[in-house]
Amino acid sequence: MARLHAVNRAVLPLRADLAIAGTHCAFATNSEDILSAVAPWRCSPKEPCSRTFEMNVLLDPSMPCERDVKTQTHFRGLHHVVIAAIGNHEVFAFDLFRRQVTAAVSRASAADQDLWNAHWLPIAVGVMGTTVGVLPLHSACVSRNGKGLLIAGASGAGKSTLSVALAQREFSHISDDWTYISREAGILVAHGINAPVKLLPDAVRHFPELSVRTPKMWFNGELAFEIEHEAFCREDRGRTTRPQWLVFLERSSSPGCDFSRSNSAFAHEFFEGSAERFPDQLPDASALRSEMIRSISNCACWRLRTGESPQVTAEAISRFCEAN
Repeated sequence: MARLHAVNRAVLPLRADLAIAGTHCAFATNSEDILSAVAPWRCSPKEPCSRTFEMNVLLDPSMPCERDVKTQTHFRGLHHVVIAAIGNHEVFAFDLFRRQVTAAVSRASAADQDLWNAHWLPIAVGVMGTTVGVLPLHSACVSRNGKGLLIAGASGAGKSTLSVALAQREFSHISDDWTYISREAGILVAHGINAPVKLLPDAVRHFPELSVRTPKMWFNGELAFEIEHEAFCREDRGRTTRPQWLVFLERSSSPGCDFSRSNSAFAHEFFEGSAERFPDQLPDASALRSEMIRSISNCACWRLRTGESPQVTAEAISRFCEAN
């Protein structure tokens, strides 16, 4: 933590504006490598607004240059501050009250574009999102003809594999695990992030083309394939859509795909129950999250019990969307 005292935005000369899932990140660093790594997220310069959070990242050359790729990220929180650490040296501090992220990293992390694209920037918007009016929702999302389908469910239900199977059909892929909901001119908008999809090693049963790839160890200790969107998307029309359907996915030991109508009360309870509690210092963010959960819960809700493969389930969902 002592390293963070050296991080002063005034001495971080390199600046960029980043667009991340409906948020605006005012980014500053002292490293050309870091600035290059976050380039895929850059947008035109913007004035600070209600969607803005700051991210100040110091490259500390005194840190060890080598980083163990198997080192996991550890999180701790106290009130409105969340601390994330990699190993014994690198640290990120998320101040939800001040809407600021402060970090000190090594040369190894500075030059690792995958680390920023698939790890730190998605984590930043996941932690800071609700404080700037964007709700992180644990669901996959696809879109067809501008209409969004949110796929929620317990971890391991198959949201990611199903989202890829749908993208291999006529759906646009928005997100595979976390979707970010904002309100634009009174209309709910679902955002994805510009990061690879993660599929667990057993997904090779459903996608044989993965057999030529090698899964990698992620910073949460999970072994998974990293798949770029262009590798499986038939069409890519951006990372936003308007949510219309909300499907809760449940695995079944019985064959077939069974849709049954659900209701907003079930959806509201599901998302409120899976949301982390906000500290008392953030009553406005807590109220905003609850209001947005109520709004998204008013989408047409269904429960889908399936004992079929992702491809067969995707075909059933396609027919369902045509009929509804």
